Amino acid sequence: MDSAKRFPYDLGLLAEAFNLDVITDCQALTEWITAAYTLSDYELTGLNYLHEQVKVDGKYWNKEELKIRFIGGLFAIAQIDVPDKIKVFYERPLSATIHNHHLAVIADCLVATPLKFNAPRKPYFFLQEYKKGRGEAKDPEAQMLMAMLIAQEKNGDGLPLYGSYVIGSTCYFCTLHANNYCSSRLYDASDRNDLLQIVYTLRKLKDLILNR
Repeated sequence: MDSAKRFPYDLGLLAEAFNLDVITDCQALTEWITAAYTLSDYELTGLNYLHEQVKVDGKYWNKEELKIRFIGGLFAIAQIDVPDKIKVFYERPLSATIHNHHLAVIADCLVATPLKFNAPRKPYFFLQEYKKGRGEAKDPEAQMLMAMLIAQEKNGDGLPLYGSYVIGSTCYFCTLHANNYCSSRLYDASDRNDLLQIVYTLRKLKDLILNR
């Protein structure tokens, strides 16, 4: 690391330091969160099972249970992996120094094109999860946004980046394109329609990545 100090997980400071415009109407987000698909009977069975788990236990999962039972379940239903092109990774460190600000975060989950030996090459989607809610040191939205800024710098292609942060069994979807940061409404997985849209939105990542 150079003389730059590690940047804190703070949304306001990130927005100020990187001149971000926080907007509510952006094409990249709308295209992503309005996706719709037809699920197979097998996928619907998995979705219904996950929905019942969320309704009963979603409030009580700890951080690891949230990752394994909820997030892992979502990706199992969404089925976005494509050999040599798209892969889901967990607990990967990311860092970069941008304009003398050192950013470093561990991505709870990311979707990327893979290298050999199970390593991410070019990340496009980041998910941060937190069990109990927001906190100054562990705000999942700030960690997600930091991961997106790091990827924006490293990818260097000017294309949108996608993110989600999960608090308990609720989640938000976000996009970062240039300096425009956009966030969706809250989706509550205990509501079956919201859970279905969460799955559709994750599945849409496959199309977005393959069509870049």
